[in-house]
Amino acid sequence: MDKLRTPNLVILISGAVMLIASFLPFTETGSHSSSAWGKYYFLIATIPALLGIAMAVQVALVAYAPQVKLPEKVLGFTWTQVHLVGGFQATIMMVAFLLQDTGGLGKGIGLYLMLLAAIGSLTGAVLRMQEQKTPTP
Repeated sequence: MDKLRTPNLVILISGAVMLIASFLPFTETGSHSSSAWGKYYFLIATIPALLGIAMAVQVALVAYAPQVKLPEKVLGFTWTQVHLVGGFQATIMMVAFLLQDTGGLGKGIGLYLMLLAAIGSLTGAVLRMQEQKTPTP
């Protein structure tokens, strides 16, 4: 439980919210709505969800499954750097969806929750980076 500090907890919760929100209406009009996994948004809108899930899974494995040994670096990047890039990418994509003209379709609650979760995952990654820079007493 020692490894589940605030930054990792933020990433873990954000990943869970991202997964749940991806099944809620992403866009909606009248009686029709489409989730991030739906026909119109399947691959492009699921990328932020998959990034958030992957970040949360890595944090959960390190915190709750000590017998699982993950490599220290992935393609030369530390896990903190991977989290930072993943959180940034998810946030940028969700901001782009927010600003996108949907041509009369309303933006659904799933989009807004995924945006908040993406910002949360980026915040958790930045906090992780700051935590590594400060020496612990």
